[in-house]
Amino acid sequence: MKKIIIRKIENRQNDFIAYFKNQVLKSTYFVCFKDSIMGAVALTDFLQMLKTRYENESFNFEISEQNVSFKNEHLLNQITDNNPDLKIQTEEKEAVTI
Repeated sequence: MKKIIIRKIENRQNDFIAYFKNQVLKSTYFVCFKDSIMGAVALTDFLQMLKTRYENESFNFEISEQNVSFKNEHLLNQITDNNPDLKIQTEEKEAVTI
């Protein structure tokens, strides 16, 4: 299983980066996205692009930092639907922390 790592962009409140490293090509593919419905679309497109390129592989999201919060339900669903083992805690009514 290949992993897509999600990190919060430093000093940016609702901006994230998701990236995938290809060790053979020594390259990194990435997408920047916001905690929004459009961010969920961007993350979905990124995942589909990788699945098209690596047809026989499965992908898993990995959150690189503790206490990363997502407010957008669609973005959260995109991440958790691909990772049933992620542990999710609700800290506030409007934010979900992974």
